[in-house]
Amino acid sequence: MNYKMSGALVVAMLLTLTACGKKETVAVETEPAQAVVDSNAFGSGYSVTDLEAMGIMGDPVNYRTVFFAYDSSEIAERSRVIIEAHSRALGSQSGVEVTLEGHCDERGTREYNLALGERRAQGVARLMSAAGAGNNPTQSVSYGEERPVALEHNDGAWSQNRRVEILY
Repeated sequence: MNYKMSGALVVAMLLTLTACGKKETVAVETEPAQAVVDSNAFGSGYSVTDLEAMGIMGDPVNYRTVFFAYDSSEIAERSRVIIEAHSRALGSQSGVEVTLEGHCDERGTREYNLALGERRAQGVARLMSAAGAGNNPTQSVSYGEERPVALEHNDGAWSQNRRVEILY
């Protein structure tokens, strides 16, 4: 009887060892490592991904032109980020002369477009001042429709011409 028990014990051990030799691969779901997101890229208050989603590749201060919707002087979020970046840069520099050139597309009368270009430039100037541009002398100029960057007569060209250029 001891031999039967010993035999059964040996068989059980062999089955156990055989089972241990076969390892099943079990897929274990793990959460991906959380990447560190810089939520204040270039001091903008936005992550690089957020800036790229707005069409801003790299430091917003590298952009010198902000664009406007048709018949509007309202500053869009993308433009606000760019203007505030220039304001921060200018805040650390004293005495730098800033010129804000307002432009329009060709639609509308000459007088209307000159006034709209002025409102756009003044809006940028107010935002720059509020965002800490410092005591730098700022001049706003409107060219209306007189200096287009795109000469075609279509929506694509008109959208490029509705702008304020930040010069310093």
